[in-house]
Amino acid sequence: MYKDIYKDIEIFNIKGVAASTYAKLRKLGITSLYDLIYYFPRAYDDRTNLKKIGELRGDEYVVLKANIMSVTAPPTRTGLKMVKATVNDGTGMLEVVWFQRPYLRKSLEIGEEYIFIGNVKRGYTFQMVNPEFKLYKGQQNSGEILPIYSSIKEMNQNTLRRIIKSAMQEYGGSFQENIPREIMEKYKIIGREEALKEIHFPSNPRMLEEAKRRFAIEELLVLEMGILQKRFEIDLSNRGAYSLQGHKKLVSKFVGSLPFDLTTAQKKVITEIYKGLNDGKLINYLIQGDVGSGKTIVAVLLLLYMVENGYQGVMMAPTEILATQHYLSIYETLEKLGVRVELLTGSVKGKKRTELLKDLASGEIKIVIGTHAIIEDSVEFNKLGLIVIDEQHRFGVLQRKRLRDKGVLANLIVMSATPIPRSLALSIYGDLDVAIIDELPPGRKPIKTKWISSNEDEDKMYNFIDKKLKEGRQAYFVASLIDESEKLSAKSTEELYSEVMSKLPNYRVGILHGRMKNKEKDEVMHLFKAHQLDILVSTLVIEVGVNVPNSSVMVITNSERFGLSTLHQLRGRVGRGEHQSYCFLISTTENDSSGARLKVLESTEDGFKIAEEDLKLRKAGEIFGVKQSGLSDLKFVDIVHDVKTIRLVKDICVEYLKTHNGKIKNNILEWDIEEKFNKSLTS
Repeated sequence: MYKDIYKDIEIFNIKGVAASTYAKLRKLGITSLYDLIYYFPRAYDDRTNLKKIGELRGDEYVVLKANIMSVTAPPTRTGLKMVKATVNDGTGMLEVVWFQRPYLRKSLEIGEEYIFIGNVKRGYTFQMVNPEFKLYKGQQNSGEILPIYSSIKEMNQNTLRRIIKSAMQEYGGSFQENIPREIMEKYKIIGREEALKEIHFPSNPRMLEEAKRRFAIEELLVLEMGILQKRFEIDLSNRGAYSLQGHKKLVSKFVGSLPFDLTTAQKKVITEIYKGLNDGKLINYLIQGDVGSGKTIVAVLLLLYMVENGYQGVMMAPTEILATQHYLSIYETLEKLGVRVELLTGSVKGKKRTELLKDLASGEIKIVIGTHAIIEDSVEFNKLGLIVIDEQHRFGVLQRKRLRDKGVLANLIVMSATPIPRSLALSIYGDLDVAIIDELPPGRKPIKTKWISSNEDEDKMYNFIDKKLKEGRQAYFVASLIDESEKLSAKSTEELYSEVMSKLPNYRVGILHGRMKNKEKDEVMHLFKAHQLDILVSTLVIEVGVNVPNSSVMVITNSERFGLSTLHQLRGRVGRGEHQSYCFLISTTENDSSGARLKVLESTEDGFKIAEEDLKLRKAGEIFGVKQSGLSDLKFVDIVHDVKTIRLVKDICVEYLKTHNGKIKNNILEWDIEEKFNKSLTS
């Protein structure tokens, strides 16, 4: 019955919705009663705060209560018909003017008190042009707060208000409560029916804020409860699922083979996760750290630890290039320790793939590295103990839920080289414990970054790069497009390739983009890593994972087209060796927001500061992908500023699920969660 009220009552059944109106509502994405009732205002026209004429200081939108002193209809130079009234509220006088409404001269009564609502402009005197007005007649509530909705040209605000008010009057009481009663009482949250009335047609500013607070908690509750519920179910049903003997001989040998010491931050994270594994818990961790902080080494150590104690491990990467790089960087060392490591990607086909799948199922392969295709139904494991997902922002909340729903109940570690502000981590990674590697290996030199905004500076840049290439270094040049575009004034890889060949003719230049076949991409990357190419012209395919220590120059063209996090990732492809590294951001943008991003990159290398700034300039969904983040439809939560609310709701969810053994006792909330996650996964 509840579902019927939400979805089966179509809007043409609502009073006042004619066929023509129905078509317009559909353009707004409104097809059902739920869509209409939850079509919340984007802003409000607050008419409750009466202002005195004597308080006016400049151009502003106001609500005034004043007596009409005179009404005239003076001629105008343009021939427009005008009605002008002089009004007084005891603190000052104001001129009120209406154009092309001559009938008002007879309807406005001299000596009567009116409410005037509109914009006041300051010239020689204060003047209000074409305001709304109504006779006051001693009303106690002289103003109101009117909702303003996102709309289309054919649908005016008054029509939308009338339809929504009609729907609220007829069906508003049918929306059952989706926040458990105990939570509402403890945290003093107003009820759903009352909140719906106040969000659309507020009785006063205080109740509007109460309604906004309620819906902020509601939308976070649906998101967080959906994320955390599955983890609670897994934790409860799999206590003691892993019994480890604590063997560390192979781990010790691996650490001893490293040409450097682990940082204190790396050791701290490893110790923390060891403890969880040895306690028999099913761990779910986000390992977060800036570019070059050593997350991959931590992951390999933990995979090796699981193998040594009788389990298999998986490392998944977002691209075949990155998966191959991970494989090449560790397989030789691990093979020497007697641990079989294999690469499984979409390029592995035929007999070789069949044999790999067979050896995985039998347990002969201990660690497999590849893309997310590893968790397809055709891939079976003998005793899977740990899944590591690299570049977590490519594989979000909803995908993790689907992974668990498929019954893959292994320990899970996800890694992100995109530093994430704590507020966002609490939202996106509510189902994960967060471990931060906030220390870079000793000896890393800061990358010097410069914004290039003129042809003169660009010429100087090319001369500087020529000098560095002569010293034996290598360079990346990044374009935002593969092909030339008539619509976008941005360089393509082909154009950039030609320009680099012209400006730096004495060097070996390669090109790399996502439309190339995997074999071709691998060949180009192999040549660049082997220093058989001096310069690599590329698109964003090098954003993550590519590791060439000899490359010390990064040039990003049309850099205003990228977000801060992406620019920071690209910059992190250099600075990995002993040589001083440089990043040049080429942009002639005059856009203030784009310029602000580039200045942030010039001023800091702190990935967490950069992420905070990125969130201020862009939306979370733009940074992490709408479907991946689960944050694309948050209307009442500001991910940057509402950290306290986010933390509160996560704590509420944890407390509730602990009390109810991971179960949700409110059917309406359960259905809302199912709707949100299923819709997000299939859309």
